[in-house]
Amino acid sequence: MPEDLLKWMKSNFKKEWKISFLAAAIIGFLTHMYVMTNTLPNHDGLINVYNTQEKFVSGRFFLSPLAGISSYFELPWLIGALSILYLALTAVFVTMLFDLKKTTSIIIAAGMVATFPTVGATFSYMFTADGYMLANLLTVISLVVAKKWRFGFIPGAIIFFVSVGTYQANLTMLLVFAGVYLIKELLRKDSTVKEFFVYLMRFSGVAALGMGLYFALFKIYQTFFAGQITNYQGLNEVGAGGESLRVTLGKIKDSGMEFFFHGLVTDSFPRLFSLLNVGFFILLAAGLILAVVHNKTYTQPIKIALLAGSLSALPFLTYLLYFVSPGVTYHMLMVMAISAIYMLPVIIYDQMNFAGRTPLMAKAYSWVAVLLVSVIIYNFAVISNIAYFNMNLRYEKSFATMNRILDRMEQTENYDELQQIGIIGAPDIRSNIGIKVWNSIPEMTGAMGDSFLAHPAHMEYMLNTYFGEDFYLIGDYTLDEFKERPEVEEMPVWPEEGSIQLIDNTLILKFSEYE
Repeated sequence: MPEDLLKWMKSNFKKEWKISFLAAAIIGFLTHMYVMTNTLPNHDGLINVYNTQEKFVSGRFFLSPLAGISSYFELPWLIGALSILYLALTAVFVTMLFDLKKTTSIIIAAGMVATFPTVGATFSYMFTADGYMLANLLTVISLVVAKKWRFGFIPGAIIFFVSVGTYQANLTMLLVFAGVYLIKELLRKDSTVKEFFVYLMRFSGVAALGMGLYFALFKIYQTFFAGQITNYQGLNEVGAGGESLRVTLGKIKDSGMEFFFHGLVTDSFPRLFSLLNVGFFILLAAGLILAVVHNKTYTQPIKIALLAGSLSALPFLTYLLYFVSPGVTYHMLMVMAISAIYMLPVIIYDQMNFAGRTPLMAKAYSWVAVLLVSVIIYNFAVISNIAYFNMNLRYEKSFATMNRILDRMEQTENYDELQQIGIIGAPDIRSNIGIKVWNSIPEMTGAMGDSFLAHPAHMEYMLNTYFGEDFYLIGDYTLDEFKERPEVEEMPVWPEEGSIQLIDNTLILKFSEYE
């Protein structure tokens, strides 16, 4: 009976799981409520108000069914609520994976899952966010299944196959979370080298078998159905190589430095985010030294070597896709894996157990770890809300600009009989506040910029979806022919009078000069 299932869940769900679920749900709703209760499209959302998410040409074979749980309409509240549910469940499985016991460390890990900037960036693509959040959940589940059972790597690989078949960057998430778990095991006092290799083999089995299934499906689709894969993010160059090891290692170094220390390694404004990361790495180094000394790991050379190798591998695991395709460009949507690295100091704190009196250094480290990572989590929440603030400004400016443009269009003679338009350039609606947003937070993919009217197609979709105007947008070849005409060359640029003119039954909108 249904009530028996609920009783079973109540009696079998551990306290730690309940804490992680509630913490992630509460922190998630508090952080992301604004974007869930407003319609804030970006450049992709504008043209995906309804979309079946069939991204087969991008190798995302399972995105459609996962995103389809909330329908194929952009429904911010429903998609957001499902996403928070998936994040809360992800926090539960993170707690299982890392064997977290202390309430404080469980809450912090849950907060990291719910607020990491990848989540905020994904919410800027609200129409598809729940599908990606569910895929993240499946990634962590696959590791927990492999960890728990001897042959769990087999069902884990199948689960991971669905995850990576939704978003290929989940491969790095799997590898980094697995790497952090192995580091945790090496820092555990009573762990053995044999256990390390057992878990290494299990997690490797999940990755190898899961990716094997994915590449088999990829090749079947490429051979028998499509024949060609999109060139987006170098998907059509997978396995092609083409760059030297030195170049690839340089990309990994630059991407890591760009993410953690952007304001300190470039000429841009030093953000709080970068300064906190300096403190984070100092804290992490202190925690590693403290754990090694407390557990006398230094007396086990093999463990020390494995620990050094595992820590050194984290940057390569995080940016592994650089080795897969030379066309890959990492952005905020692709680095959920880094959230596990931010959990390491708290995992070290969670494992600290002293039979007698707690040493002063351990007490100091525990307080600093909890406080600093909590501040980082809060800063992540602030970063997401600044991004949502910018999305709202961008929407208001774009909508107001499009309204002015439509008003000018309607003043054109024979407007009611027009069926096609030609658009040159895009309206420039940059503002000082946009520069301040850019200087204050890391680049939140999908949420930055002053406008989402970057291309003619965006304006066409906005006129159709938000204003009920149905125009045919002329193609690039026809537009180029218009550009060669003297009357179009001589047209002033918006918003000057004459920047919108009817020429040969086509309404030309000129927003920029051209050669």
